[in-house]
Amino acid sequence: SLITLIVSVTYTRLTFSSAFSYLEIEHENNFVLVLERFKGLFHIFDLLLKVIVIERNLALMNVIKIVFPESHNQL
Repeated sequence: SLITLIVSVTYTRLTFSSAFSYLEIEHENNFVLVLERFKGLFHIFDLLLKVIVIERNLALMNVIKIVFPESHNQL
């Protein structure tokens, strides 16, 4: 199982927890569900996610390319 915590940074460089999820299995389909929901939060406020920093997780890296193709992915 995996607990995913999504931390965001404001333009004044303050960090805050913006979302979290609990995944029983680390499959790409599960990551797609979580990231699509998170992406929906940005569309509500008409914001773009520009940079994503993650731990090395191949499934998550693949899904980020699909869900956030305009973002830069950094390890």
